Amino acid sequence: MNTTAEIISFDPPRDHIVTASDLVRHFGIWQERAMRSPIYILHRGRPRLILTSVDVMDALCAPHAAGAGDRDMGITALLDAVDDMIVIADADLRITAASRSARGYFGASVEPGRAIDLIGPDAARLFLAEAIHRVASSGLEESLDLPSARYGNRSLTIAIKPHPGGVALFVHDVTVTSDLRDAEAEHRATSETIAAIPGMASVRINLRGYIDRPDAPLAGLSGLSTEALSSVRFVTLLDIASRVAVAESIEEVIAGGHPRAVAGTLLVNRGEPVPVRIGLAALRRGAAIEAVSAMIVSQQAA
Repeated sequence: MNTTAEIISFDPPRDHIVTASDLVRHFGIWQERAMRSPIYILHRGRPRLILTSVDVMDALCAPHAAGAGDRDMGITALLDAVDDMIVIADADLRITAASRSARGYFGASVEPGRAIDLIGPDAARLFLAEAIHRVASSGLEESLDLPSARYGNRSLTIAIKPHPGGVALFVHDVTVTSDLRDAEAEHRATSETIAAIPGMASVRINLRGYIDRPDAPLAGLSGLSTEALSSVRFVTLLDIASRVAVAESIEEVIAGGHPRAVAGTLLVNRGEPVPVRIGLAALRRGAAIEAVSAMIVSQQAA
């Protein structure tokens, strides 16, 4: 007997979408993300391909029995393979499945059999329940912004979508997005401040010692173009007498050492060498060091 697959309409988060060219340039980063959640690869502006892990594929391809209990277990296994907070409810708006991240965030509120509107805060529960009923009745998606019921200082966006036999809720903690925007704004302001001060530049050094994403202040300080800087090892910007000490300091930071400061002499294209101080610190992704951040300050008298 043929069965119809249950499909949840899903718009992938922006940080799970990548162009083919960016995937090739930064495959290591996207590969790491794909181990935790599927990565959607754009083709002509639309997601066409998916990069994912064997664990996710096992969940997708696992055979599911026809019984409701087995089906729910299969859905839960699939949901557990992604990072997103997803909660599914039946026609009675009772929860049938929730992803691991949703269970971790909401706790007992998303146990099977609980009313799905319990994930909302008390003050907004009726508002959420009405929206869920409208989606279940009309089949039209809705989205709400609500405070978190578990964490008073956080905000959630809840996308309510029709799902065969009920509804599916896609929950995003937008506080993280807001914090990220704030961090990006602060980083941009810091970069503009550095650019406004002559004789100062910041640079990212990858684990192989090469300059990553050189910017205009570094180009101005060294006299080289950003294109030329993107293909050289950082220590080659310094005179021979400085290279060993700077290279050793970089290696110590990569090995997990504390931030360091080191003196050196910067070579300047078509100009005189400039004495500099270089501050070095590790750039971490979680516990892993993925690059070294350097700040170069000219010591040349004005």
